[in-house]
Amino acid sequence: MLHRSNINGANLDSRLQVDGSDFSPSADLSTRRHSPLRKWIAIPLFSAALLMPCFWQSRIQAADLSSHIYNAWLASQIHQGGAPGLWISPQSNNVLFDLVLEWLLVRIGPNAAQQVAVAASVLVFGWGALLFIFRAAGRNWWFAAPCVAMLSYGFIFHMGFFNFYLSMGLCLWYLAFFWDGPWRVRALSIPLLALAWLAHPFPVLWAVGVAAYITVANNFRPQRRFLALLLGLAVLLDARYILTHRYSYSWSPRQFFFAAGANQIDLFGPKYMLPYSCLLFVWLLLLGKLLKRKPLADTVATIPFQLWLLNAAAVFLIPSTVRFPQFGVPFGFITDRLSLATALMLCAVLVTVPSSKIERFALALVAIVFFGLLYADDRGLNRLEDRIDAAIARLPPDQRVISTLPSLSLQSFCFHHELDRACIGHCFSYANYEPSSRQFRIRARPDNGIVMDEYANVAKVESGVYVVRASDVPVSLIYRCGLRDVCLHSLQVGDTVGN
Repeated sequence: MLHRSNINGANLDSRLQVDGSDFSPSADLSTRRHSPLRKWIAIPLFSAALLMPCFWQSRIQAADLSSHIYNAWLASQIHQGGAPGLWISPQSNNVLFDLVLEWLLVRIGPNAAQQVAVAASVLVFGWGALLFIFRAAGRNWWFAAPCVAMLSYGFIFHMGFFNFYLSMGLCLWYLAFFWDGPWRVRALSIPLLALAWLAHPFPVLWAVGVAAYITVANNFRPQRRFLALLLGLAVLLDARYILTHRYSYSWSPRQFFFAAGANQIDLFGPKYMLPYSCLLFVWLLLLGKLLKRKPLADTVATIPFQLWLLNAAAVFLIPSTVRFPQFGVPFGFITDRLSLATALMLCAVLVTVPSSKIERFALALVAIVFFGLLYADDRGLNRLEDRIDAAIARLPPDQRVISTLPSLSLQSFCFHHELDRACIGHCFSYANYEPSSRQFRIRARPDNGIVMDEYANVAKVESGVYVVRASDVPVSLIYRCGLRDVCLHSLQVGDTVGN
């Protein structure tokens, strides 16, 4: 059996790499004495920088977050007997973030609850990602910190998939402990998987697969480790076969372009192509340097590189949407979820590559541009939500309200769910999708008067083709009129919401 550092794909130089500098045995002793101090200073500095987008504006803009906090409020109403026709289903997954939100909401209010719950999730994810990258390959703050910061606020964050996001962070902590830890450490870290399952099962299945691959690959000599890679590809092909032959699904060859994971920072429109393209360019540049440093066969034999290849293969092979019969809505955005894992694996590969000052500056500049664009777009969404709040305030209490979804863009998803947040304590978001999806804990009985119980009707509202029935009224429609205005009017029986 080879030495552990060689097995895990990180040579001695990368294991001793701290803050982007290589520490050889002849390195200056005074510099090494200061490295623990630098590490402890880096922890609060990175944490503070990572949390800034959670507090830099009045609200956190992350599509489904508005639905999560609205349903946490609904759950509190159910517990108080104030939401007849709704009930809470006991389930073992996809609930952790919602439970945290509800617990915080009844104690500190909805606004603070969102900031605390999201900030905690960001820290869990961000530090889990850093710890995993450092344990898998080596410590290089100059590369890892900006990459992890951008991925922490990428597509998955802004879609508001916080149960998945939190589960992914917990799984990264588990894998960091599992990577080269003794069996006792690995056993003691298993409860992290149980907690992650309570948040979302998909990252747990992914983490178990990664841990299994690490275990299997470590039993092969590097020269024969391609056999483990072939075995991993065979498992992915089997998974694809099962999913595509047992369930309805959607898949597209375009999924290939998600294989690097840089798409996570391509958010609100074409202007994000600049940071996306620059990040992808820097990653490809460092990957080229890595492949030039040693023979291709040696690079491919490392476990981080093989895990990146397998995750990239999963992005391409696994369907982007699968309809499971127990749910009212398909399980979607699978490609986007897997691309986040692929990006982290690629970071674990590239963290070992010495970067020049120009490359570090370019990476920092990409992060600055990305967060600058994000601040501007979040400010615009918050101004729009201010107008939604003002419109909702004109309605009588406990009114049913629906909104239209103009297009399937991330910005329109945010607009659609902002109605949920505006309704807290004042109205009912009649077309909220969570109860009818049967993927979350709140469920609705027919004709409950608070929320639609069939997802087909919710989808018609979102598409603007729903025809109002007698059981729906009174109900009001809120929609965008013009570029910046929000309009509101009452619907009558027979009206079509999109007209």
